[in-house]
Order: sequence, then structure tokens, then C-alpha cells
Amino acid sequence: MGISMEAQKEAILEKSKKTMSVPEMRRLLGLKKTDSYWLVHRNFFQTYIVNGQMRVDIASFEKWYANQVKHKKVNGEEPGAELMKSSYSFRDAANLLGIHSSNLYEIWRDQNLKTITVDFTKRIPIEVFEEWYEHQIMYQKVGRMPTITDLEKDYIRLQDAADLLGITKEKLSVITRASRFKEYFEIRVFEDKKWISKKSFQYFLNAQSVYQVTRVPEKEDPVEQGSMETKEYISRQEAAALAGVTSGTITKWIQMGHFSSAGAGKALRIHRNEFLKWLKEYQEATQRRKKQKSEKKKLNINSLLEPLLSRNVIG
Repeated sequence: MGISMEAQKEAILEKSKKTMSVPEMRRLLGLKKTDSYWLVHRNFFQTYIVNGQMRVDIASFEKWYANQVKHKKVNGEEPGAELMKSSYSFRDAANLLGIHSSNLYEIWRDQNLKTITVDFTKRIPIEVFEEWYEHQIMYQKVGRMPTITDLEKDYIRLQDAADLLGITKEKLSVITRASRFKEYFEIRVFEDKKWISKKSFQYFLNAQSVYQVTRVPEKEDPVEQGSMETKEYISRQEAAALAGVTSGTITKWIQMGHFSSAGAGKALRIHRNEFLKWLKEYQEATQRRKKQKSEKKKLNINSLLEPLLSRNVIG
């Protein structure tokens, strides 16, 4: 005896409670139509045909969702809950050590250590990471995994520190590695970004006078002529005002090595007395050249006029 129509309806209803349509799954993940059907055809989760329509098994979908990190629900829990219990991304493992993920990639590649691939991305099994960690002495775990909020209490981003000094991030990165300064800095890496402890940054500021915190104005500040007489260092704009030239000319003179400067960018400063001494010599030399040129020009004119004057006298 066949299954009654009523029983079939109940079976379909029960199946519907445990499944969702492909459009529902698409909206859940915020995907385009093509992407949602691509997931279905990759057989990441179980599907059924219910009443002539394809439906996604919710239990198998949730299991897939907990073991991947590529796709995230529009509104809902974070993906990869189960995956993160058994493996680290290279970035998460690097965060544990306070290093850049590229450094950890090199270690894993050079030592040919085991990885797994999830969504075309390599991950480190936790047991493999722990075994490696126990047999090395170069790296130490940073303790519990911090958040950005935790770091901001005691650390400053490398980019933010560079902005305070009026120099580029690349320039500050070079400074932190220089033998003269590297002992001052306490550096850690989080999310592949360098952070400097606020305490060590202040130590660096106190230990030298070349690089100091400066207010970076939106526009160039007008030159305060009265205060320049008491300044040991002056800005590019103030030097230009003293010399009666543009800031670009001052930059050109610095590049030609006529006088020294400290800092970079908007924080660049010029030693006032050294600049004034050079400027005086430069202006005096310029005046001498002008005078010599004028005398030479006058001599050339006289030499041209002399034959004419001689003929007039003879005539």
C-alpha cells in the first residue's frame, strides 16, 4: 500500500523545517546568485530536492560554516568556530608570537612543516604548531591574544608614531632597526602591523634631539619674524623668509649640501646660525659676481666705443 497524500505532505513539511532554499542560503551569506549555486555544486553541504526544488540541509550547512572562514553570515555568528579549535591561520599563529605572518611562512616552508588547506588557504594544525614551539628557543608567545583595544592602551601604531614625527612610516621603520636607535624601541607585530610601546617611544624621544614630536599643520603656518631671533632651529618656510626665496629653493640648497638639516617632511628643521652664516657668505659672493659681471660688461662697452671715439677725434 502506497504512502498517503497526507503522509507525503507531512514528510515534505518536516523536511522543509530542516532545510532552506538556495535563495535563503544566498541571502544568509550575502552572496550573488552565481556564487550561491557554485557553493551548492561544490557539494560543501548536503542538498535535497523537495517538492521539485533544491533545498540545503541546515545541519550540514552549519557544519560546513563552522569549518571554513571564507564566507560570513550577514547577521550571525562568526565562521570557523570548529576550524579554529583545531588549526591556526598563519596570521593568528604569528600574532601569538608577535611576528609578521611572512616570517612564519618562511619558517614553515624552510622546515617543511605540515599544513592543511581550507578554502585554498594554508593553515597550521594546532598540534603541529605546539610541537614546533616546544622544540625552538627563538620565539616566545605573547600571552593571551590581545585585541586592538588592548594594544592601544600601551602601544602606538608605527604609522601613527611616524605621523607624530612628521616622517614616513618607511623612514621610522629604518630608524627602529638602526644600530644607533634599535635598543630604545620595544616593537611587536599584530595583524601584520608594527606597534611601538608608548614607553619605549618616549624613551627614544628623550634620548636624542634629531627626531621630535611636531604638530603637523593643515597649512603652512605664517612665519613669526619676531620669534626667529631666539630660535636655535628654524623651519624651511622661516629660512625662505630670511633669504627672500621660496621653500623649494631652500630644499634645493639642502640637497646640494650647502647647510645641514634635521628631521624630514614638515618636521624638517635647519640650524639657524649655520644657515645665516652660509646665507651671508652666499649673498656676499653673489654681490661680488654681479659687480665683476658689471665691470666686465662696462669694459667691453668701452673697448667697443674707443675706436669710434678715436675716429671722431681724428676727423
